[in-house]
Amino acid sequence: MNSQLSLSNGKQNIKPELSVSNNSVFSQTSDQTSNISQRLPGTASEIVTRLFARGEAFDSEGFIEFFTDTPVYQFGNYAPCFTKAAIKQSVDAFFSQVSALYHEIKMTWEVGEVVFVEMDVIYWRKDGSVVTLPCCDIFRLEGDKFAELRIFMDANPVSNQTIPVSNTSSVFTISQGHRITPVGIMKNYFSEHDEGKQRVAAGFVPKWSEELSKWSLIKI
Repeated sequence: MNSQLSLSNGKQNIKPELSVSNNSVFSQTSDQTSNISQRLPGTASEIVTRLFARGEAFDSEGFIEFFTDTPVYQFGNYAPCFTKAAIKQSVDAFFSQVSALYHEIKMTWEVGEVVFVEMDVIYWRKDGSVVTLPCCDIFRLEGDKFAELRIFMDANPVSNQTIPVSNTSSVFTISQGHRITPVGIMKNYFSEHDEGKQRVAAGFVPKWSEELSKWSLIKI
């Protein structure tokens, strides 16, 4: 089985810039292998980007359409959700606590039907203040839908500003201590991706672009 490691590049057809194939690390029976969907590298990561776009536009109806009818969804230490209706209720409740959010994707890995995403999530609180939190998501696909999404994050500082967040809480380094500079996957999705531009035209604008204190969709 091939493992796919990608430095997300944010272009219209999101493709990995770096791939590592290691058949010796994983072994599977032919039956297990036959259950893995055949898709181009980077396709699963693009589905993740499209899901995040629904979240940034606070489009809970569109968000749940990316899940199977028997999903597992868990955000941090909140109770898990096992239906699309429960997921919608959960994300709507969270959307009501913030005015905008942005996924600053650093790295994605595709391994079979599983996608791992390392990122920072930037939250604009209702009072206009901003907090950035480290996050790791694990997605499991069945076909082109998510059967599982597990979000590993301590989201308590979003609602409780007294909880300190160190500026070293999210430091992603590569060789010799160099840091990866995120390339703005989600900004590029809304300004360059065909579906993203269509959604903006249809009114599904990311909340972070709606106020002057946030970012513009226009590239300068």
